Amino acid sequence: MFILTGQLAASNKVMAKATRYLYQEKPHKKVVRLDSKPFLTTGDYEMDARNSPENIYLQRQLGLHYESISDWEGAKDVYLREVTKNPTNPDAHFYLGSFYATLGEYEKAKHSFEEALELDPDHKGTIDAMAMYTNTPDQRALSQDILGMSSERVPDGPAQKLTIIRQRISEGKFADALRLSEEGNQKFPTHHGFVQLIGETHLSLGNVEEAKASFQRAIKLNAREKAPHLSLANIYFDLGKYVYAALSFSDVIYLDPEDVESRYMQGLSYFKANEWGRAAASWEDLLHYRPDHGLVRVLLPQTYYVLAIEYNRLGNPTMGRQSFKNALSINSDTGLWLPGSMATLGKYYRGKRMYRESLAAYQEVLELNPNDADAYLGMGITYWNMDERQMARSSWEKSMAVQPDNNESRGWLILFQQES
Repeated sequence: MFILTGQLAASNKVMAKATRYLYQEKPHKKVVRLDSKPFLTTGDYEMDARNSPENIYLQRQLGLHYESISDWEGAKDVYLREVTKNPTNPDAHFYLGSFYATLGEYEKAKHSFEEALELDPDHKGTIDAMAMYTNTPDQRALSQDILGMSSERVPDGPAQKLTIIRQRISEGKFADALRLSEEGNQKFPTHHGFVQLIGETHLSLGNVEEAKASFQRAIKLNAREKAPHLSLANIYFDLGKYVYAALSFSDVIYLDPEDVESRYMQGLSYFKANEWGRAAASWEDLLHYRPDHGLVRVLLPQTYYVLAIEYNRLGNPTMGRQSFKNALSINSDTGLWLPGSMATLGKYYRGKRMYRESLAAYQEVLELNPNDADAYLGMGITYWNMDERQMARSSWEKSMAVQPDNNESRGWLILFQQES
């Protein structure tokens, strides 16, 4: 039994509901663990860089690895050393500028990018990066300044084209922006920023498949660039392809471990895909970066509770109890997350055609909150899938009575009337 202190902000009745499924012992099933192959270690990267001190690109790989593990001082040492060793190589200045931009130190980033353009006014890495810097006002200002500098030095170069395209996008002239992006890609095929812009303009025009193909192409051309990975992840999420969205958000996180929003979306994608263990792992990682993340402190306990119920159902009550303890350790106020957990189970079981279990889960929600319109909605959909049409209608009418502006329940009632 769980020993709950007076600090637990939930009634004994609610706690009894939360634990009622967690104590029936069933035969254990053998758990098989699959371990993935290890990645290169920090020592591997350091050895490669040490063995080839004159190879600036191996030094770059070491710097990127340090960034991926949040060893910012280690990465800075690498890039500063390369600028000192290779002051006439624009790549060295570009690497340092990209590093400062990652940290949000845009003034320092600007200085380094300017040095790169002083050496090569049409420097590919710098121009391509500026095409991606569009997420914040600071990024857009940096991009505008650097592209403007390149345009002055090379009036017919890619920077001038990118500047015009960005202006067209800001004006909402997406068809014109798409045409210019395609022209830029044809004229400057080695500048991959145009491929990203082709994807963005296709997406703005509603051409989702074309946008997706463009982002995938951009990734193939430069897998180290964050923007196309993020764009692709958002497309997959909007399409409901949640496992693929999670994998793409994982790529974003690999490139930018500090991106808390992508960590949240990675977990949410796994959650929506019913990959409970992976969702929990993603959000546990997020809490190391943002311990007070409000949404995760509700959704992560929900996830652990779903795991607890599923472990118990599949014959592993020990893991079920541990998962429940994990839920309480994240947020002891069960009233905040238990109804959502049961609603999630209701939808999950319906998808598995376990209709009795689905109805029972929604009934638990209603016992906890009799005025939960979404629970009546979910129960109605389950009844509909069972061909219990009158019961479905009754549930949706109750949902509308609780929440008259529930458009989803209204839509189902319209469908019921059309098929009657």
